[in-house]
Amino acid sequence: MFLALIILISISPVDTVQFTLDEAVDYALVHNPDIEQLTLEFQKSEVGVGEALSAFYPQITASGAYVYMDNVPVLEFEGMPVPFGQAENYSVSISLQQVLFSWGKIYNAYRMSDFGEKIAELTLARKRQEIRYAVTDAFYGMLVLRETVSLLTESMTQLERHAEAVEIRYKAGLVSHFDLLRAQVQVANLKPQVIETENGLRLAEEGFKMLLGLPLAVEFTISGELEMTDEVFVLDTLTAVALEQRIELKNLKHAEAIAKLNQTIVRRTNLPTIVGGASYDYTKPYGVFEDEWGSSLTFTIGFEWPLFTGFNTLAQSKKASLELREARLAFENLEKAVRLEVKQAYLRYVAAREATVTAQDNVSQAEKAFEIMETRYKNGLATNLEYLDAQLALMQAKTNYLSALKNHYTSKAEIYKAIGKEE
Repeated sequence: MFLALIILISISPVDTVQFTLDEAVDYALVHNPDIEQLTLEFQKSEVGVGEALSAFYPQITASGAYVYMDNVPVLEFEGMPVPFGQAENYSVSISLQQVLFSWGKIYNAYRMSDFGEKIAELTLARKRQEIRYAVTDAFYGMLVLRETVSLLTESMTQLERHAEAVEIRYKAGLVSHFDLLRAQVQVANLKPQVIETENGLRLAEEGFKMLLGLPLAVEFTISGELEMTDEVFVLDTLTAVALEQRIELKNLKHAEAIAKLNQTIVRRTNLPTIVGGASYDYTKPYGVFEDEWGSSLTFTIGFEWPLFTGFNTLAQSKKASLELREARLAFENLEKAVRLEVKQAYLRYVAAREATVTAQDNVSQAEKAFEIMETRYKNGLATNLEYLDAQLALMQAKTNYLSALKNHYTSKAEIYKAIGKEE
């Protein structure tokens, strides 16, 4: 996070930001819009815990009033007028109310909010994991596209030089017009691929900015190496780790705990709640015949007992039971889905790894074949068509290797995502 802050401070509208993979991940974990939104959700859940905690404390209320009576009732007593009250009346009071016993309903409500906070925190952590994998995938995707653009550009330059050489030989009467047309068509066919790949790289860069939360006006470059990592995974181990670490499974366990607590609260709804209170009143006039300030202090203990709620409690109890069953069923289904996700990611990784090794060997063979064909063509022992086929085969082999390498990185990231790897 500190590194991302340094990067942000150093950015100016005309600067080009440089990212390694770790720097890009750190920046995204701070500035990605989804993470910012889930951070707010987590902060709201923290406030919710404080709100639930407030039910344990007494509720203190202060009130005051001034009442003016323009016609005070007067009675005569033995010929003397006796006013009942005063024209000006003042009152100030402070009252306190505290739930003394509620059969654990307040405590269980607090525990529910605490589980809600844990769910929000873990959801944020899962999003951070997903962003980490997405940035890694996008980063290597751009590296592959950049190498592909370089490869296609180099191939087109080579084909253009070859077409120029064929044209010279055609003018000298050494090759046919068909050979010249074939060389020129090969150049023309490659140009759209170069343009398409360059456009794909630009779009990938724009998507990378959005993923990182980087302003679209800011330019950036990335630095990294494309090489296959020979990491061996065991399916049973991956599955065990996923079932232990996957945040979604942990959250469903928390959801089940919330459903249990809610069921307990609903079942105790019809039980009486004991409430204690105290109030202090300071009034003027204090008595009927006095125009002085006076005070009084009262204490109360009472209960609230809902005897009949129109069968609402019964309906809520059934709903709570269904929510608990739903949470348990969701956990079982997700556990099965996680097992399948891990297996699919593992199989894709194994396939991608084998494909990358094969593609790498094909590049070596295609390079040797092209070297031989280039020598034969210069010595007049090979046709123009054979030369172009060898050159096309080399370019295709290199392109296939880059594609396989991209799949290798993507499938590895999918394994980490499937098992819920923290880093």
